[in-house]
Amino acid sequence: MTVPSTVRAVWKTAELMIAFHKNKRKERRDTPYLWRPKDAIARLLAKPEDQEAFIVLKADDDAADVQIKLHPDKLVVRRDQVLGWSGIVIDEHCIKVLVDNDWIRIDPDGSVKIERDAETTYLEGDGSIIRTSPDAEITVSSDGQTMSRRTGEQIEAFTPDGFISRKRS
Repeated sequence: MTVPSTVRAVWKTAELMIAFHKNKRKERRDTPYLWRPKDAIARLLAKPEDQEAFIVLKADDDAADVQIKLHPDKLVVRRDQVLGWSGIVIDEHCIKVLVDNDWIRIDPDGSVKIERDAETTYLEGDGSIIRTSPDAEITVSSDGQTMSRRTGEQIEAFTPDGFISRKRS
């Protein structure tokens, strides 16, 4: 095994900040007031609409900076990126990743759901695949032995016993 001789750092600094979205009179600000807390401790007491604690990870290239927003019920990771991932939401129920304006959801059982326009693809925890669109529903079993396609007019399937094709009535 070869070990690289140099390691390139991706992040150069991490800065804890609090964004106050409302003033002391509880009026919404046009741009949040940013404050760096002493002792680098930020309490997560207020609603995120009023006050947010976040960490800014600065990269060598300013375009690759990442914000980690610390909410009482979830973590939100954001970056300004045209291609690739631009957001991640982590809560107690699932992880959601925003990639090229499409949400990918990962559930605790390992199942994955991708929503793209009018199409949804599910990768179940057991490895089976289901894809739905306005035109058809396609399923593939986890072992690949059974595949089926249903449309408004036709049902077709490959099974270990052979091929089935029927018109829908």
